[in-house]
Amino acid sequence: MYYFLFECVLNHSVCRRLMLAAVLFSIPSLFFAQTFDADTARLKTVVIQATRVNGRNPVPHTNLSAADIAKTYQAQDVPYLLAKVPGLVENSDAGTGIGYTGMRIRGSDPTRINVTLNGIPLNDAESQAVYWVNLPDLAASASEIQVQRGVGTSTNGAGAFGASVNIDLSRIQADPFATFTQTLGSFNTRKSSMYMGTGLLQGKFSLQGRISTIQSDGYIDRARANLNAGHLSANWIGTKQSLQANLLFGKEETYQAWNGVPAQYVNDPVLRRYNTAGTERPGTPYADEIDHYSQRHYLLHYKRMLGTQLALQLNAHYTRGLGYYEQYKAAQSFTNYGIEDITIGDSLVTQTDLIRRLWLDNHFYGSTFALRWTPTNAAKKGLTLSEMLLGGGVHRYEGRHYGDIVWAQWSPVPKDWVYYDNRADKLDANIYLKTEAEIGKGWSAMVDVQYRFVQYQFLGYDNLLRNVNQSVDLHFFNPKVGISKDLGSHLNAYCFAGIGNREPNRDDFTQSTPNSRPRPERLYDLETGLKGKGQHWNVRANIYWMHYRDQLVLDGRINNVGAYIRTNIAQSDRIGLELEGSIQASDVVSFNAQAAFSKNIVRAFTAYVDDWDSGTQIPQSFRNTPLSFSPGLVTSAEAVVQVLPAKAPIALSVALSGKYVGKQYLDNTGNENTILKEYFFSNLRFNVELNRYFKQPLRLIFTVQNLFNTQYSANGWTYRYTSAAYDARGDNPYTRLEENNTYHQSGFFPQAGRNWMATLQWTIGN
Repeated sequence: MYYFLFECVLNHSVCRRLMLAAVLFSIPSLFFAQTFDADTARLKTVVIQATRVNGRNPVPHTNLSAADIAKTYQAQDVPYLLAKVPGLVENSDAGTGIGYTGMRIRGSDPTRINVTLNGIPLNDAESQAVYWVNLPDLAASASEIQVQRGVGTSTNGAGAFGASVNIDLSRIQADPFATFTQTLGSFNTRKSSMYMGTGLLQGKFSLQGRISTIQSDGYIDRARANLNAGHLSANWIGTKQSLQANLLFGKEETYQAWNGVPAQYVNDPVLRRYNTAGTERPGTPYADEIDHYSQRHYLLHYKRMLGTQLALQLNAHYTRGLGYYEQYKAAQSFTNYGIEDITIGDSLVTQTDLIRRLWLDNHFYGSTFALRWTPTNAAKKGLTLSEMLLGGGVHRYEGRHYGDIVWAQWSPVPKDWVYYDNRADKLDANIYLKTEAEIGKGWSAMVDVQYRFVQYQFLGYDNLLRNVNQSVDLHFFNPKVGISKDLGSHLNAYCFAGIGNREPNRDDFTQSTPNSRPRPERLYDLETGLKGKGQHWNVRANIYWMHYRDQLVLDGRINNVGAYIRTNIAQSDRIGLELEGSIQASDVVSFNAQAAFSKNIVRAFTAYVDDWDSGTQIPQSFRNTPLSFSPGLVTSAEAVVQVLPAKAPIALSVALSGKYVGKQYLDNTGNENTILKEYFFSNLRFNVELNRYFKQPLRLIFTVQNLFNTQYSANGWTYRYTSAAYDARGDNPYTRLEENNTYHQSGFFPQAGRNWMATLQWTIGN
């Protein structure tokens, strides 16, 4: 099986050689290499995480350590691993957490959540979203994941308008090890992975690598996923400097499930798994209606200690992406593909069924730096500067979008015909200064100022509706300030204020003219809270107000080039209270809970409804309506019972968890006809460790997910129109009638009912 992993994953010759080197070095090290007592503090400083915050920082955040990840992680993507973060709602196109997955934090969608790997931007430069499917099994390499809520600290890449997720991949294992993992689950889910490392050789060098393969048929019909991935890390640690190189690669093939289940089917216990993808093909659905994409990430980190107070971090990165999604399209006009109509006998043929591929070919590269100064603690008039960080980065994206036709029913298509081809370049540069200081007894403060420059170069429409090359320059200033106060040995109070700016997406530029383009968004964020921590307990309370100017939303309008547009709404707000708590009640029982209460409103909003009979649009004005996809309550809790002690021959813990997500609206009109209903689900997890019967640790995780078989949907979309002449419900299952000749089309993403997953992990060494 693990030989098969090599054959499946390592089809790139360089990757194959590097990974085989890691395995060849690590296997003898398990038995013959000397064990080194590595300096833990020194290992942690291999990579400076300039985008991260510490425990006293006034930015609300959640940390997941490697130990936390190991307790729950099996095969599902990162959004499911972060499910207990306050205000987070996870979703999956296939319904299983494998394949295309996403999350919202405080109602903010994935394009507004900044994600970094070792401080390097992961968000797609054009859509600003993160596609976790491109790097399967990423959590297996993480030593820590930190989630900052709100505008957060200075970031590299996309602006954080709801949260930041910082994934640390810089872990170095001091001792040689080999870990083998096998996962099985419902819907023919299986995962195999192998993770090996040499440990520190001569206290300076290490090489470690992981390869993984994940398959699942998905809960939704035909929503299969075939995912392959790997991670190789090479490290060198000197007395005053260190170097780390990371190679991450992923290859995914997923059957499309992003249309959602039609509104007329979603409440049917059988039809709620229906998939419309591929059904334009007559007869059985098209078998290759797939998304096929591969990505390679190269990360290089160099650190140099410049004396006792100064440290310099230099990072470089390069990402290569290439892939397509394939579609069967029926009755397509030749003219839409730049092809002349054809004559067959006496008949003029103007349409054809065809199979097309829409390609994305991109390069993303750049560098970041961080110069950290930690002066000696010599207080002067009550002010002690504890840290100053000067950092920044320059990133460039080069993307090519094109489409070709691989088959046509009536085929006058020339060989290698490309029916559209355009490119876009994006330059993203920033520089920031962060300062932390002690300003009195128990008082500390932080100041963080950032300047960011974004330049788009793209093929788009000018005011005369000609498709021409254009350029847009954007300048942003993002200041943040915070203060905290220790209230005794167990409590800390804090206050934080920040401003963030975010550019429109690529489509906002290419599908508009200069006169109809939206403006950048701006966020004013205010956070204040209280943190308490004792030997066996931990509590946090945070109140936030996020005020948006020019937030971008779909309002139903069509711009002057005929595309549905996102428009700026003048003002909108998110106001909320987040509560977290945990307690170790005894040596046997522990409990944790999280709750996020919020009110999310659009102060004034005009929606435009299509009139199918007249071909016009009808404006509808709203005031103080709920922001879409923003539940007023998200809460979760977990109770853990250590049934058999950790040091027993067989250690066993049982965890019962539950999560409630309140009602969500699919658009900003507050229309009760198009909502995601509130839902509650529970998971039951067993963690087993066999300590006596095996010389090396053998661990088992068994989870029953959605224990009570709740039927719910976690995501969706909607479109509204009016027509007195045509009722589309009989022809289109996405259509439902509201009232007075008003209809909507909606798609939903149901999540799997009761299902199970089991993971067996065996570690040698370490």
